[in-house]
Amino acid sequence: MRHTVLAGLAGLAVLATAAPAVMRGPRPLVAGVGVLAQERRIREADIEFYGARVVREPTGAIDPMRLGALHLGRYRESGDEADLFAAEALARRSLANRADRNAGAWQLLTGALTGQHRFLEAKAAAESLLATDPESAGVQSMLGEVLLELGEYPEADRIFTRLTPQRFQLGLAPRYARWLELRGRVGEARRLLEWAREVAGRDESLPIEQRAWYELRLGELALRFGAHTEARARLETGLALVPDDWRLLAARARLALEQHDYATTITLGDSSLARHLDPVTLAAVGDAWRARGDSVMAEQYYRAMEAATRAPRGGFHRGWYLALLDHDRKIPDVLRAVTRDLNTRRDVYGYDLEAWALFKSGRFAEARSAIARALAWGTEDPLLRRHAEAIGSAR
Repeated sequence: MRHTVLAGLAGLAVLATAAPAVMRGPRPLVAGVGVLAQERRIREADIEFYGARVVREPTGAIDPMRLGALHLGRYRESGDEADLFAAEALARRSLANRADRNAGAWQLLTGALTGQHRFLEAKAAAESLLATDPESAGVQSMLGEVLLELGEYPEADRIFTRLTPQRFQLGLAPRYARWLELRGRVGEARRLLEWAREVAGRDESLPIEQRAWYELRLGELALRFGAHTEARARLETGLALVPDDWRLLAARARLALEQHDYATTITLGDSSLARHLDPVTLAAVGDAWRARGDSVMAEQYYRAMEAATRAPRGGFHRGWYLALLDHDRKIPDVLRAVTRDLNTRRDVYGYDLEAWALFKSGRFAEARSAIARALAWGTEDPLLRRHAEAIGSAR
């Protein structure tokens, strides 16, 4: 299996898997993997159905929007950018056919642009969406989410503060929780996500992938703060729901790496990479091989990581560049990319990445200035603290 995976990595091939369906009619009364498989079959049938309608009726607005939503849903599990770009194109087609009273297409466009990390364009789309329904809490939170990504915290604060009484809505809670995290209120964020997870778990109308996403979100939060037992429980619950979800497999591999379980890191990491080629996971598997004393295998993964981060089609990916810096690779290139990105996206993690790139470049005074900007908003994240400590002690 290892040689098969590495052959795929050499060509940067991605073996995409399907995502849950947008279902019509009642949910089938079967359990577990059977439900997941049926959701996927229905989704694929829906894509074929709406695709044919779009071809037959090219001037319509509803069918392109529905088809785009299906592609966006499939992208969220598979990570296949072709679906992401299809979602954007279909949203624009729907809006070209009917710009007025087409909130669904504006929402789809905002989601597709956010997925590509094109946040300035996503902000404009979200503002257009908000103009169609200025009282909608869900729409306001979508704009707030984009503002957080851009580092426009005062305006995001105003939006989410207004939404506080409505935070216990399933469509709003994850975005509100993200705001709480960035504003240094991680405990509150976790409790809100726990509530959302419980509600989602009782709602049999939700696709299984959506329920598994809450396990992923809580598992990654626990992993970030070193709560390994909690992280393992969440991630394995998610994998029981969606065994081939590349994000859950990758997160479980990173947990195994932190626990020095290198065999599990390699097995689960390779399983994730067979579904989606992610530079962060490549780095983790490389680290596991290095820890086992196989520098040749480690170097293969590190080189694949470098290749996979070249000119990302979907925009600027912080996790990818952080993986490069942590492995002392392409430091000048990353610093240039970070500097460009900060022209438009001045958020906590942008300044943290700039600080780490400056630190890796030996420019310690500038790194201290950048990390101070990253810490200024009170975000609670062990990664920021680790970087600040390393930079503060550098001479």
